[in-house]
Amino acid sequence: MSISSKSPIKVMKVAYHLGSQVLEPYAHEYSPRRYTQAQVFACLVLKMFFKTDYRGLEAILKDSPQFCAAISMKQVPHFTTFQKAERRLLKSKVVQKLLQESLFFDGEA
Repeated sequence: MSISSKSPIKVMKVAYHLGSQVLEPYAHEYSPRRYTQAQVFACLVLKMFFKTDYRGLEAILKDSPQFCAAISMKQVPHFTTFQKAERRLLKSKVVQKLLQESLFFDGEA
């Protein structure tokens, strides 16, 4: 049975864990090594959780450093990073399934 968590930190941690298991660390060989795909994926799940836009997500992350700390992210990405990553990641059916599993998961994170 799936449950929906009310805790944004738990949802983000689950998304990061799932993303780390399935996604390559970086999109391609020459990607900047600032954020992993799993970290950006977890942020995108947080965006969906809060029902906000990319700029809103950036503001939430800047105002609440515990979100970045939960997934070992050293700095907040620019909102265009999220926009480009979402466009790229959502092409994958695996990532679409991960989104569902991140928002509705079994057990504790």
